[in-house]
Amino acid sequence: MKLSPKSFLTGLALCLLITSCATKHGSDLPPPPPPPLSAGHYSIQPGDLLSISFAGEPDLTQQVRVDWNGMINVPTLSAEGNAEIKAAGSSPATLATKLNSYAVVNRILVKARAQVQVIEYVSLAYSILGQVTQPGRYNFPRGVQPRLTIEEAVALAGGYTRLARQSRVLLKRGAQVYAVDLKKHAMLPGQQPIIIIPGDVITVSERMF
Repeated sequence: MKLSPKSFLTGLALCLLITSCATKHGSDLPPPPPPPLSAGHYSIQPGDLLSISFAGEPDLTQQVRVDWNGMINVPTLSAEGNAEIKAAGSSPATLATKLNSYAVVNRILVKARAQVQVIEYVSLAYSILGQVTQPGRYNFPRGVQPRLTIEEAVALAGGYTRLARQSRVLLKRGAQVYAVDLKKHAMLPGQQPIIIIPGDVITVSERMF
């Protein structure tokens, strides 16, 4: 059946309205809290500084930095003094398992119980755009877990401009975009902090006059 131009435009407008409402409803939901950045979740990156220790073996404790190929050299685990192991992409717990196997296979230890801790994270970044004093790409502070509250990210960018619309701040995480009312969030007691993680893009909207 052929639609008249008027019917077509009416239908198109209705579709756009439905889509707009659905998008608005979804994007106005507050962002879910990210998974806790613990040893079980963090993937070791090139440039990270690691502390490696073995239970009952204080002489094997050392610090190593992951090179830009994702490898670490743990000389105490090899009679030749050269033990290269792939670290990047593994969680600290997974790397500890690798180190245990390496130590046993190379007859350094009969029973190995390694512990790996990230003591310095490589600079990981987020972006903040729109109505802040210094928009741009920012690195997370070194030596701490790469996560900040969204308010801290705004403060590090110099704070809001006079045109900032604090009631509508967009947070893009992967393919999902959330609209956050930071003005309301700051006024309500007991609110869970909104945490940003590496790769997030924050856009502070402009006020409508």
